[in-house]
Amino acid sequence: MENGILIHASQKNRPFYLGTIAVLLLVLLVPGGGVALATPRNNSFERVGDAHLPFLTLYTTGLATGPQLALWGAIERGRILEKCNIRVKLWKTLDDLQHALLAGEGDLWLGHTDVFVEAGLRGAPVQLLLTTGWRKFYLLSADRQALHFSNFTGASLAVTPPGSPAVPVLRSLGVESLRTISFVFDEPQALLKKLVQGELSAALLPEPLVTKALLACPNLTVGENVEDLYGKHTGHLHGMPIAGIAVNAQTAKKYPEIIAWIAKETMENAALLAVSPLRGVDDLPEEFQPSLPKALVKASLQRERVHAAYSHAVKPEIDDYMESIFSAEKNTPLPDSLFWQQ
Repeated sequence: MENGILIHASQKNRPFYLGTIAVLLLVLLVPGGGVALATPRNNSFERVGDAHLPFLTLYTTGLATGPQLALWGAIERGRILEKCNIRVKLWKTLDDLQHALLAGEGDLWLGHTDVFVEAGLRGAPVQLLLTTGWRKFYLLSADRQALHFSNFTGASLAVTPPGSPAVPVLRSLGVESLRTISFVFDEPQALLKKLVQGELSAALLPEPLVTKALLACPNLTVGENVEDLYGKHTGHLHGMPIAGIAVNAQTAKKYPEIIAWIAKETMENAALLAVSPLRGVDDLPEEFQPSLPKALVKASLQRERVHAAYSHAVKPEIDDYMESIFSAEKNTPLPDSLFWQQ
């Protein structure tokens, strides 16, 4: 999901060369200047290696790029399927994900760290397994003189998706100019439509929505990155533990060897992708093509950091990150029971 502290628009970092049919499947300009976001072909599908092996249900989203790249490489190349089969169900909103977590639906979930932690603290059987998303939030602006968050002091700034953790993180950094920004949440499709129609001139978005917006609105420039600001003020210079994979604690207890195998194979694949992220693009499911065309994923990965870590190994970083999210509403450090360990 990620890249440098301030990126000015140029031919180098704006993926305008992606004038392909595939990209247009994802960001469709419709009559009246609207934007239609495509969705995956199926809300559920399976990957089966041996029907006699256990089936584990994975909840994920067809709109995530870097955070699930290593996992899908381990699935599609067959290593994970040596131990189990994977039944995939797609969540569409963070509310959908939270509902599945609180209900204990599924065996594995790909999603936001803060959503996992909140659900776990509310009693859901959730344990953080791997942290795989470290960089994805960017300021986009049509005004090259307004590429810093400080340019919006005392003004409003559109944000998507609703509930984005980027907002509490920015407010937690102790910078007065950031605290006085009025963040206005909007759904992704509505926000992109407003950018296209010129109703908005700036917004705070995550990848791959950043890439979608750049393709739909050539006048936009990539400005400050939230993770870089976070690193500057906290010392965590390689990003924020934004997203990853969590496991159902009951599943981990029932199939400890399978969960350890999934984690190991994903970690090994992530080490390869850290050097060459683009090699993982073809491993994303074909079912994701309407929402994640390969050309768009390649462009998005220019601004992401593909890296995986066992969540328990980066617990101090997750504690600090969640303290920023909670803003003293809850105590950290987080309980060890929220973290899977072999």
